[in-house]
Parts: sequence; structure tokens; C-alpha cells
Amino acid sequence: MQTVDIILIVICGAGLIHGLILSVYFGFIKNKRTLTDLFLTLLLVLMAFRIGKSIVFQFNNDLEFLFIFLGLSTLLLIGPVLNWYVKSMILPNFILTKKHYAQAIPFLLVICLSPSLSEQWFIENGKHWAYIILISIYLHLAFYIYSSFRNVNHFSQSLFETEKTKSQEHLLTWLKFIILGMSLIWISYVLNIFEKSIPYITGPILYSACIYVLTFKAFKLKINELDFKSVQSTSECSLIYKQLVRLMINDELYLSSNLSLNELGKLTGFSSHKISSSINEFSKMNFNNFINHYRVQKAKSIFNDEKSINFTISSIAYDSGFNSLSSFNAAFKKFEKVTPSVYRSAVKK
Repeated sequence: MQTVDIILIVICGAGLIHGLILSVYFGFIKNKRTLTDLFLTLLLVLMAFRIGKSIVFQFNNDLEFLFIFLGLSTLLLIGPVLNWYVKSMILPNFILTKKHYAQAIPFLLVICLSPSLSEQWFIENGKHWAYIILISIYLHLAFYIYSSFRNVNHFSQSLFETEKTKSQEHLLTWLKFIILGMSLIWISYVLNIFEKSIPYITGPILYSACIYVLTFKAFKLKINELDFKSVQSTSECSLIYKQLVRLMINDELYLSSNLSLNELGKLTGFSSHKISSSINEFSKMNFNNFINHYRVQKAKSIFNDEKSINFTISSIAYDSGFNSLSSFNAAFKKFEKVTPSVYRSAVKK
């Protein structure tokens, strides 16, 4: 075996093992496992089996035809499971119905037929049958990948009329990465069918790359904490945030340099935790940045007033609610990308 082959086996094998480890985590180790976690576990296991077949087939030409056919047939179940996983993440109270179970019938039929099929059968009855079955299976998967993408897109569009929470954005990012990864793997296998210049091993290599990227994204987006309930903005959370915005705009509470979460809690009647969570979800900022945002906007309105020509930057900082010039400069540059003095010079021009 050549060195290149050994390197490819290591790369693809590592990705395969990593995918199985993820499936074990979501299926058996993760706390408070849900139906969504089970779908993800099943999807990862099916993909691992499919990719495992490809790796073995790439380096073993004597692989049993039945094993090859079973690996191919898993694609008929991967599509529906992907769709179930996506729906369970974006639809309330999603459960499997008879309609969903029926989507697994093509997979079961092929499994039942597989013992009666052989390489010799395709030789005797025409190799075109092999291509027909192969293309049909990949078109079946393409349908479910597109269906999953459409469901995610519709969910995303339904959120445009309201402000997306951070959890909702994380969920959409995660699902889009999964669908993109599935699409890339699908494309690599289909291209190999029609264009032999695309190596068959491209699929497993892409899978390995995708599984590492997805693991990084899962950690970064905290996917283990996401499910439908966690990404839905409750009426209470929305009420808290809207009330906070009204207090900032109408009462200009941000002008108080000592404004704190506890003080806001006393004014609104909500706990500091709920206030902090609402700000974090809807504004994508922490409490300090949320307050400083309004203070910076106030400072800008003062700078734009012709009367402010006689005001010092320090006085404007204090009039905007900041308790020090340094914190004002830091916050102003964070939001406006320029210092207060540069902004003021630009306004004078």
C-alpha cells in the first residue's frame, strides 16, 4: 500500500471515528436527551456507515456486493432522517406520524430486495439498471436535502418581521452548515458517477472535513443546549425587552451613570437574570454594551447640535451617562469605529 493511501485512510478514518463519537455523545451521554438528539444520532450513525463503506470499497476491490449495496441503500434513510431532524428543530411539538414513517418505505424495500440482487444479476440484465438505481437513490437524497433547506429558509423568513434572538440565529447557522455539508458530500458522489476525474475518495475526505467543522460550530454555537423550546422567544422575554427599550427611549434611564441590573429589576419588577437574558437574546449585546449603545447615540446627538461647539468632550461624556472619559472613548470607538474627537471634527466639516 502506498504512502498516499495510508494518509487517506488515516484522514478518512479519523473523521469517521469522530462522527461516531459525536453520535455517542448526543445519543447516550448528553443530559436531557430529546427526540431531536436521537435524530441527530441516527443521522451521524447512518452517515458513518455510508462513509465507512466508501473507505473500505476504495481500498478493497473484492468487497462483497451485498455490503456495497447496503451502504448505498442507507442514503434512502439518510434523507428522511435529515428532514426529521430539521423539522424537530424548527417546528413546535414535532412528532413522527404515519406520513413520516412512510418515508422510510423505499429504504425498507431496497433492504428486502438486496439479498436477491448481485453483481451477476446486473451483468445479465443490463448494467443500465445499476445506473438507474444509483441515480434514483441520489435524486431521492437530493429531494430531502432541498426539502430541508426549504424548511429552514421558510423558518428564517418567518422571523424577519421580528427581531431574531441569538439562539434562533445559532440554530439557523447550525442547520445551514449541516445542509451545506450534506450537499457537498452529495455533489462529490454524483460527480464521481459522471466524471471519473473526481476521485471516489473525495466523498469521505469531504465528510471528514465537514464533521470537524460541524464539531467546531457545535461547540461555538452551544448546540447541545439548543432545541425548539430554547430558540422560541417567549411572550415574557419579548415583553421585558420591549419595556426596557421604552424606558431607554422615553425615560432615558441610561443617563444615570450608576444604572445597574438590580436597579432595572426594581423598576420593571423582573429579575436581573431575566433582564440580562432578554437583552442578550434580542440585542445580541450584554447589559453594559446595551446601555452604552444608547449613551453613545445620545453623545452623537449632542455632537450634531451646533450649540455643542462650546462643550468639552468630557462634559458631553458625563451628560450622556458615562462616569469617566476613558469609558466614553472606549465605548464610542467600539460602536462608531472612530474616537469622539475624530467624530466631532467630521461633524464640524
